[in-house]
Amino acid sequence: MIGRSEKILLLAASLATGVSGLVYGWMRHFARSQDPFSVVSHPWQPQVAALHILAAPVLVFGLGLITRDHIIGRFRDPRARRGRKTGIVAAALLIPMVASGYVLQALGSQAWRDATGWLHLGLGFLYLLLLAAHLRFSSPGAASPARGAREGAAIPGGRRRLKRR
Repeated sequence: MIGRSEKILLLAASLATGVSGLVYGWMRHFARSQDPFSVVSHPWQPQVAALHILAAPVLVFGLGLITRDHIIGRFRDPRARRGRKTGIVAAALLIPMVASGYVLQALGSQAWRDATGWLHLGLGFLYLLLLAAHLRFSSPGAASPARGAREGAAIPGGRRRLKRR
């Protein structure tokens, strides 16, 4: 089970990394500079790129925090049903998403950089969509009424009240 602080860290890092990556992608590929001699498409492009590069290791750290207990633990637990499909697909995207981000910074060829950049942008966008779906389907409100009755009602703070026998 993910603790509150881990969840906040992971969501904040995902949001910061994801939004900065999407904004940077828009600036790099779709924005047009007024100055024909400029190497950047938007005046804030270097700052947004820096934010993305600084937020990404925090995201990787947050993912590392939850890997053993949540990602692997829930994958091995046959009783863990809520959000399982979205969690598996999101977890499968993590390695190529992170790897493409690191490789992107080391590539010399512009053609390879462009291809890897589009791959990284697409994987990042899919990760954000899957994370949102995972949060939606794995939330306590997404449980079926039968499951809630079997395990006990939820009480504030995310704990479960034990069912009296």
